[in-house]
Amino acid sequence: MGSVKNLTVEKEAIDDSMGIGVFEFTDDYSVFDYGKMPDTIPNKGEALCKQASYNFKELEKKFEIKTHFRKLMGKNRMQVNLVRVLMPQDNQISEETRNYLVPLEIIFRNSLPKGSSVFKRLENGSLTPDDLDLEETPLPGHKFEKPFIDVSTKLEPIDRYLSWDEAMDMSKISEDQLYELKEAAMNINDFITEKANSIGLEHADGKVEFGVGPKNELILVDVCGTLDENRFLWNGIHMSKQVARDYYKTTPWAKELEDAKNSSVEKVNWPAPAPLPMELKEIISNMYKSVCEAWIGEKIWKAPHIEEVMNQYKAFLEKNA
Repeated sequence: MGSVKNLTVEKEAIDDSMGIGVFEFTDDYSVFDYGKMPDTIPNKGEALCKQASYNFKELEKKFEIKTHFRKLMGKNRMQVNLVRVLMPQDNQISEETRNYLVPLEIIFRNSLPKGSSVFKRLENGSLTPDDLDLEETPLPGHKFEKPFIDVSTKLEPIDRYLSWDEAMDMSKISEDQLYELKEAAMNINDFITEKANSIGLEHADGKVEFGVGPKNELILVDVCGTLDENRFLWNGIHMSKQVARDYYKTTPWAKELEDAKNSSVEKVNWPAPAPLPMELKEIISNMYKSVCEAWIGEKIWKAPHIEEVMNQYKAFLEKNA
């Protein structure tokens, strides 16, 4: 069980053999590492599943990237190969370990839209302009000449950013594997960016995850290139999971949640959010549907065109400013 998708294990992964499982993409959503929110976004799960399946097939075909995708099963389910989930903090991974989830999230950044975590890190000093290969502090909207690749933890209660040396030490991958991982991430980023451009969107940033297979090969796992894993913009306006984040940032709950985290309150006792306004929920649902249809070139719901959806969102923002 996850915040937004469920996993059914059909065959357990073992140390020398991949397992088989089924992802069920739900209509749930999550922001700020809170977990499952109190309401759902209609058709979100099916849109994510179909878009992610398309991406896996295209990446395998175009770049020969090994993935754990097996097949699409119905509207919102896909069958995948499974690796083991081992916890680095419990010393369960060594250089000899095989068939496990690399406990990292690899993040590619093409630009820095408002809301990017990079600005908070620059403000608190955990990141410098030099780290970004820049001479001065960037402003929201900054576009990189070449993508900036970042890395964070995957299997900790709250994600934290790492240096590449820390990432290698935690994941126990080799220097050659790190090079291969970065190269694959860049190819994936290029594919998503080009695809987004073709439907009128800017691809600001996104993330990918990898596993190490039974033969020590890198495998793309989880999903990529969707409105949940990536941040897209239409004429400078967010069109991704960030839309829900931005709304909740305007509510008292965001500050209450941050205070609870900073006070080390257990997650089970974090303050609960209110549901999304009905109008915004419908707009977000149409975002997922319209992008999916344009992305895969198939009319499933006959959703409004991306431009129409975004004009509705602009009107919502102006009305609630």
